[in-house]
Amino acid sequence: MRPAIALSIAAAAAGAGAALALARGVRQPGPRLPGDRLVKRAVLTRTMRSRMPGTPDAVWPWLAQLGAGRGGWYSIDLIDNGGRPSARAIDPDLQRIAPGDRLEASTWGGPPFVVTSLRENHSLVTVLRARRGWLRVSYAYVIDAHEAGASTLTARLRMGGHPGVVALLLSPMVLLGHEVGQRVQFARLRRRISGR
Repeated sequence: MRPAIALSIAAAAAGAGAALALARGVRQPGPRLPGDRLVKRAVLTRTMRSRMPGTPDAVWPWLAQLGAGRGGWYSIDLIDNGGRPSARAIDPDLQRIAPGDRLEASTWGGPPFVVTSLRENHSLVTVLRARRGWLRVSYAYVIDAHEAGASTLTARLRMGGHPGVVALLLSPMVLLGHEVGQRVQFARLRRRISGR
């Protein structure tokens, strides 16, 4: 077998393995969270958790200012905040958030995430609806008090919509991109909450 063909087969197998590993999380959403009913018949549910170095009231202000053109998403700023760095401090002007508020997904345009419900120091639930029902995505953040001075931040993504659009978004690259983006967001939030 030619080396190039062997390398292609190995790369395809590695990609399929990565996709299967990511898909395992798709089928295991965990307990119900606020916002789960916003996307009925979801074809994708991804739940990730991270321990935060602060109480829920130390985590909440960072979530309250989420959104492109606001505090950012604390993730890959080039993609989701037009290259502008996400906030490194709490902005008092961005702390007022209410159901119906729009949190822009990026500075590049497209449908925004709309706040559907919130409970200060506990949960923020948003939904993104593309035109004609092609895509519907809910994103919920839930903060749970943990042992002394810490908390757990859970982020849940649920996606449904037109099968062709959803199939495109379920590609291994998109799933991997979401996984990386969420991990970066958690890491940056941990640093900001701890004051580093």
